[in-house]
Amino acid sequence: MIGYIQMNLRDALAEMGEAAVKAELSHFSCPRNADVEAFIQDKAIEFARQGIAATHLVYRSYRGTPVLVGYYALANKMVSIKASTLNAKWRSRVNRFARLDLDLKRYMIAMPLIGQLAKNYADGHDSLITGDQLLSFACDKIKEFQLNLSGKMAYLECEDAPGLIAFYERNGFYRFANRNLDGDEIGEQRYLVQMIRYFSDTE
Repeated sequence: MIGYIQMNLRDALAEMGEAAVKAELSHFSCPRNADVEAFIQDKAIEFARQGIAATHLVYRSYRGTPVLVGYYALANKMVSIKASTLNAKWRSRVNRFARLDLDLKRYMIAMPLIGQLAKNYADGHDSLITGDQLLSFACDKIKEFQLNLSGKMAYLECEDAPGLIAFYERNGFYRFANRNLDGDEIGEQRYLVQMIRYFSDTE
């Protein structure tokens, strides 16, 4: 999309230095979701170094200066999908890339995970990008990876909030199940909604 610049966090560290990157990320604000704010400030750099997740920073020019308007983080994920949760269309799609465990009656499939996705509300910078645009950047990056590797699917987990579910469904994601949380994961909700998206050849 015209007017936006994306930068892999690892590249930002190499170009700007850790101190400058940490200073910039410390101002990232997402009052709607404390987890995504904590991730970008406390975990993203270490996850990038360890190869656990790749964080991509999204900038847009504001009053002649590029400002951080959002970010998304991608990772590899092995996903278990109960066969009975999929309708015929989605079973056909998943079958192309998954292995069906006949004993468990579950598909096992590796696919990219959109682990974090957030706009930066600091100084009103959230108004410089829409959620749809930010999610489109994440999906386009996944499709770029898969063009050079393989696959046509993406996965995410989110809170069971009607507005959030509607947002992802509007962008092509399909809700197939819930995943119960345990241990340190448990917060206000005891489960997360699991969703997948299939990238068609016409996109």
